[in-house]
Amino acid sequence: MSTTGTTTRPRRPRDPYLDNARGLLIALVVVGHTIECFENTADVLASTLYTAIYSFHMAAFIMISGYLSRSYRNEPRQVRRLLTAMVVPYVIFQVVHEAGKALLLGQDVELQLLLPAWTLWFLVALLGWRLLTPVLRQLKHPLMFAVAISVIAPLDPDLGSVLSLGRLAQMLPFFMLGLIATPDMLERVKAFRHRWLGGAVLLAVVVVAYLVDDRVPTSLFFLRSGYEDDTGILLSMLLQVMVLLAGVAGSLAILLVTPRGRSQLTAMGERSLTVYLLHPVLLLPVRYAEELPEWLVSWWGTLGLVAAALLLTAILATGVVGRLTSWLTDPPIGDLLVRSEDDAPQKPRPTAADGNPPRT
Repeated sequence: MSTTGTTTRPRRPRDPYLDNARGLLIALVVVGHTIECFENTADVLASTLYTAIYSFHMAAFIMISGYLSRSYRNEPRQVRRLLTAMVVPYVIFQVVHEAGKALLLGQDVELQLLLPAWTLWFLVALLGWRLLTPVLRQLKHPLMFAVAISVIAPLDPDLGSVLSLGRLAQMLPFFMLGLIATPDMLERVKAFRHRWLGGAVLLAVVVVAYLVDDRVPTSLFFLRSGYEDDTGILLSMLLQVMVLLAGVAGSLAILLVTPRGRSQLTAMGERSLTVYLLHPVLLLPVRYAEELPEWLVSWWGTLGLVAAALLLTAILATGVVGRLTSWLTDPPIGDLLVRSEDDAPQKPRPTAADGNPPRT
């Protein structure tokens, strides 16, 4: 009971649904990066899974991030969270990646803060999208605007990875879809009766990935650079739209198959940022290894890597790992960087000289 004469509104229990979705997605992220690091894409099964995962997994992550950004207003507590959960961890892990790469390759350390290392592009892009949220929410036709940016931006041949500008522009429609979604829309997805359709779509994604394995490069789904010179502009734009549609279809499918109540996935989703930041560091020795076992390029080698990736995800998502590494993944220095709302400068009270007489 409060002793100040005011009552504290009980906090609404957290809905595990989106955490479950993020748990599924972070597991796919680790699987994809593990296959990539072990250079196992020469195997048909590995190549198919790799293409299928990359066709939608980050699109779904970004859509969920957009949905969770709907209330962003550049308030001090929100800015504090951006700094502690994105900016500072980005700098820390950028140093870790560059130092690890230099050590493994026997090179000098060259810190490049403007060029995100490997997986860190997502932190920079998400920071940009979230800072733009107040502006994006004022647009009259936000989704049309986002798609236009995504299709037009790659016409710039110099569009690249500096500050994740390529991905920030081309993946904007996914963030915008989440941003304009409403809780009612999400409830409709959760209440959809024919959830088996989600599994059917995901299976179709795997089948299509197998059929186009030799024809469509997986890099098409990275959405990070300009259009290829040997592809016509109209065809490139059409492919871009198809990639966006594939990302949306796969995202909706994963939401349909996501469990609604608390499950083993819930904790993984709650700690998805920790898993996202830590797993590439553990994979660095493999990523820069000179030689890897040849037996990995086989269907059973692929299954072994998938199992290892899922085990790694489960371990990194434990509370023990979260507590031991929180000083890196979520350093508690927000109060040192952002002033509190109580410290914000107060607006002067109106006076008669301002044309409005003061209250009496």
